[in-house]
Amino acid sequence: MVSGTDPPPLGSPTDNNGPTRREQSSAIHVCFAWPWPHLTNTLHYTTLFKHLSRPRAQLKTKLNHTEPMLRTRLAARCAPNIIAKRSMAMAAAVAPVHTQITKLTNGITVATEHDPSATASSIGLVFGSGSTAENPYNNGVSNLSTHLFSKNNNLTKLANENDFQLNSHVARDYQSYMVSSLPGQQGKVFQFLQKNLIEAKLDEPTFNYEKQLCEQQTAIFENTQHATRVMEHLHSTAFQNTPLSLPTRGTVETLQTLTTSDLQYFTQNNFKASNAVVVGTGNIPHEELLQAVEDNLQLAPGEKQVSKTKSTFLGSEVRLRDDTLPKAWISIAVEGEPMNSPNYYTAQVAAQIFGQYNAFEPRSRLQGIKLLDNLQEYGLCDSFDHFNLSYKDSGLWGFSTVTRNVGSIDDLIHFTLKQWNRLTISITNTELARGKSLLKLKLANENSNNVSNLQRANLLGESIVNTGTKHNLQEIFNKIDSITVKDIKAWAGERVWDQDIAIAGTGQIEGLLDYMRIRNDMSMMRW
Repeated sequence: MVSGTDPPPLGSPTDNNGPTRREQSSAIHVCFAWPWPHLTNTLHYTTLFKHLSRPRAQLKTKLNHTEPMLRTRLAARCAPNIIAKRSMAMAAAVAPVHTQITKLTNGITVATEHDPSATASSIGLVFGSGSTAENPYNNGVSNLSTHLFSKNNNLTKLANENDFQLNSHVARDYQSYMVSSLPGQQGKVFQFLQKNLIEAKLDEPTFNYEKQLCEQQTAIFENTQHATRVMEHLHSTAFQNTPLSLPTRGTVETLQTLTTSDLQYFTQNNFKASNAVVVGTGNIPHEELLQAVEDNLQLAPGEKQVSKTKSTFLGSEVRLRDDTLPKAWISIAVEGEPMNSPNYYTAQVAAQIFGQYNAFEPRSRLQGIKLLDNLQEYGLCDSFDHFNLSYKDSGLWGFSTVTRNVGSIDDLIHFTLKQWNRLTISITNTELARGKSLLKLKLANENSNNVSNLQRANLLGESIVNTGTKHNLQEIFNKIDSITVKDIKAWAGERVWDQDIAIAGTGQIEGLLDYMRIRNDMSMMRW
């Protein structure tokens, strides 16, 4: 706290040193901007502003000699914000790595992102399977396969003995099996994968134990992860009776019926050379990885069986009303763009125009998004997130929201869809510029130095499996920069305006009115 009494107001009868007109004209006028949540003690700021109204000479003397504690405390309060801004800048720093892709004569595709400065490497196999390669009877088998690789106690112990770290991931269009190790271990890594993944032989007790763990995790997910569960149901209703409708984890019922023969049939059909991508990130040169693949990895030849049914969008809804839950979780989407679509980045920018919102995060309220005006004024939702999900055959473009104001769900949906209408008729250059910037920041973070080799390997594998290539960040930024307001309007006129929607919701959704009422908000007779 500042010692001594506060000075009398300038120019008052008790101020014997009142400033002259020249001194007043040379007074410093400063406007400070600080994060208001940090104002736990306003006395320091009040005293500071009193002294800022003094002439320059008096201010300099006062700050340098009378109030060193004030300056120290002010600097301490401002430091976290300076550090935060610097951290954001560092997070967006792009790692100087380049993607190299080679397709071998045996059908295996090898892709690397070599970073000589890395102290470790991540090597793995990515297959173009996942839940889209399943059927309603063996749904969950890909999830069980990845679980058996990375969660198997015996396999984990063996990996630790070799200084390996195992990781696996399953999505709709792909699944990955990764091994992180020290540089120069690629030969041992592929021998490990060949023995314990490609040629793995599981005994019945181990299979049943891991399957039971999967069932328990899926049951917990279905009972607690309401937002993600709603997204799974959104896919199931939007892509009914097609590959994209199946949940990535499976269900408790389908997992219970799985046998070792289901797993063997799935691996035999999908773990083939033509369906595999070998990825390497970190300190692993491309040529060395190619040699290690040719020497140590053998996959079955031939093509995997491809479903003749393509995933197609169907306007529909699914509701799981549960008034025992404290909130409502809702997702609405139109058909989006496939990953190879020329309008892929246009859809991405369109989603970022509306972005994300969290009512409990003060900075989230200051984004300048028009949709937020109504949502904040009436407290219509706790959070929302606009998304663009793309797959090989199709995609979803829409938003997810969580709200405790269950009596105003209709207003929430109405105002949101009216803003969607603006994409076709009145989106502005300012909104487009903000959407582009947010998308660039998101992509830069995914490719920054702060991203682990493991995450980078999964992103690389997903891109190669679904599109056959991976563009560098500068090429992507150039595509984003080329998008105009006219492009957004044209895309929205085709994909959003007066189009069928898919709706999914759970919790207290009595206020989520009938499908046709919501569908009618997808266009309007005036603007």
